[in-house]
Amino acid sequence: MLRESNSSLFRNSPRLPWRSLFVWSGIGVLFSSALVIVLAILGAWLGTQFIIQLDDQIQHWFYLHSESRLALLPVITFITAIGSFKISALAAVCAAAFFFIHRNSRYSIYGYVVLGSFAVMWLLNIGLKEIFRRSRPELEHLMVVHGYSFPSGHAMISMGFYGMFFVIWAIERQTKSTSIMLPIVCGVGFIGLIGISRIMLGVHYPTDVFAGFVAGLAWLVCMIGAIKRMI
Repeated sequence: MLRESNSSLFRNSPRLPWRSLFVWSGIGVLFSSALVIVLAILGAWLGTQFIIQLDDQIQHWFYLHSESRLALLPVITFITAIGSFKISALAAVCAAAFFFIHRNSRYSIYGYVVLGSFAVMWLLNIGLKEIFRRSRPELEHLMVVHGYSFPSGHAMISMGFYGMFFVIWAIERQTKSTSIMLPIVCGVGFIGLIGISRIMLGVHYPTDVFAGFVAGLAWLVCMIGAIKRMI
């Protein structure tokens, strides 16, 4: 009886879930970084000319040309601003505060995962950009940007950070035996718009955005694994 009691206490120890979160976070960082490196290697193998042609073709579809700028520029600028550091930092703080206020173990996990996703996505993106140092597209940039181009920070933050909100929404719906299609569809649309906005503004190559999405998705998958083991 005593042995069972000790075993139960051990399983319910609060240190074990947080250890799991740290482990999965480390795996997420490695997985995200590895996939971006693999994509860079694949791009080098396919050849610079192939990647340039691919980027040019997609940019031709999405870049805001003169006839569409006046109508769409304010909307696209607003969409891309959602993925900026300041707005995403505000979203992270507000969401974490909302989760922590509930003083519920499951919501606390959500709060830490949201804050962690914000921090990791931005820091990892800075590190990866310093490694690859790809220049921005040689197009007229329709907004002021700084730094290197590959992978897109907005794409990473939209997938790896904002995507976490849709994951949490889906998990909560799943606990109530409700379909998760609504958060999936909304998430894909929201994340896709932020990524496309970067191409439309001429500040990122399509391959930058794709790599950012892949890195963010890798992190998201690992965090889903962590959450499912902790709640």
